Amino acid sequence: MATSLAVDFKKPSIVLITGASRGIGQEIAVEFSKHLNENSKFVLFARDLSKLEETKKKINEINPSIAVLNFSIDLSKPNFEKYVEILEEVLQNIRDSTIESAYIFHNAGHVGVLEEASQLVDLNVWRTYYDLNLFSVILLNNAFLQKFSGIVSKIIVVNITSLLGRQPFSSFSMYGSGKAAREMYFKILATEQPNLIVLNYSPGPVLTDMFNSICDTATAVELRRNFQEIRDKSVLTTNQTVSKLLTLLENGNYSSGDTVDYFDRT
Repeated sequence: MATSLAVDFKKPSIVLITGASRGIGQEIAVEFSKHLNENSKFVLFARDLSKLEETKKKINEINPSIAVLNFSIDLSKPNFEKYVEILEEVLQNIRDSTIESAYIFHNAGHVGVLEEASQLVDLNVWRTYYDLNLFSVILLNNAFLQKFSGIVSKIIVVNITSLLGRQPFSSFSMYGSGKAAREMYFKILATEQPNLIVLNYSPGPVLTDMFNSICDTATAVELRRNFQEIRDKSVLTTNQTVSKLLTLLENGNYSSGDTVDYFDRT
């Protein structure tokens, strides 16, 4: 049954997606474009502008009326003022539009160094990892809330998380701890701001560049073998997991701040 958390994709919306140049981020943009009101706007973040242009092309092939704003940005260098500046530019582009909903998908991230926890002794490596995977997320999210609160009637925050942030897996101390911290941040945000819709979505094992990198380059033999077995037998496509995500948002059958896994029955 639909709840107050259910969203209406047919309302004019602004949709910000990080890591939109490939994988799950690109799939979110493409699938969303099939459902959104033609007066909606996409704001796409990634480092590779040429890859972002490919995402924009895919969106416009589906719905040429949707405006797409691409920003080449390195999220490993958190900068609140820069994020506010970009969102000010976005607002100038939609000043004459009637935008009712604002979505932000925190998808960008990196797997980090896949070594045993006791071997990770370089503080700069840890800082660089957390800059991208936690601190930039927090600052961008706060900039987004600052700029769009009071302008739209509904704000939807989606954090792409992972089972590895909730269950310990050898060699994933960096990735898992980053995901766990992100997840708790968004749970607290939902508690503090009940007017927001906040979802932590765990997409399951998805065939992406990151997944292939683990399969092919992980130094731990057992880890590499386990991921290769998943790739051969049960890995999900980006379309499968994004379709589940959009259904969750449309139905709203979760509580704000919840973590929902692809394999959960909802």
